[in-house]
Amino acid sequence: MPVSPQNELGAEQWPQLLLLLLMIAIAFNIFKFFKTHKKEEIAAAFAGFLPGVFRFLKSKLFIGMALLVVLALFYEPLGFLVTCLLFVISYGVLLGERRPHTLILSALIVTLVLYIGFSVFLGVLLPRGYLPFLRNTALFLESIFQRV
Repeated sequence: MPVSPQNELGAEQWPQLLLLLLMIAIAFNIFKFFKTHKKEEIAAAFAGFLPGVFRFLKSKLFIGMALLVVLALFYEPLGFLVTCLLFVISYGVLLGERRPHTLILSALIVTLVLYIGFSVFLGVLLPRGYLPFLRNTALFLESIFQRV
């Protein structure tokens, strides 16, 4: 990332500034919580904290977030096409869809729409994957869409 001049906020400073503002807001909320509540209320609030964490770790929300992180790790090596297909299928299963033909068809449609939207209309270069088969498939699709 290019370094910005000293007298302006560049791309490298904005995330740091937002993180600092977030930390200040969290510290303010913690201070406000302890100031406005009695000791008994604070103890009761913290008594339910650990069971709440375990419930959250078993929830579909957390599983969906973990799934997103795992697939983000495979985004570059597998490429956009495979990653998007796997994500839509696995998220559909997480949400309760059990019919394989519906999962596969919806994953193909979503992947194709996203691929056309980002690659063709927005001109974003999506990862093609490191494996030759995946790379060749992505290049083949790109050549088809360039002709159309």
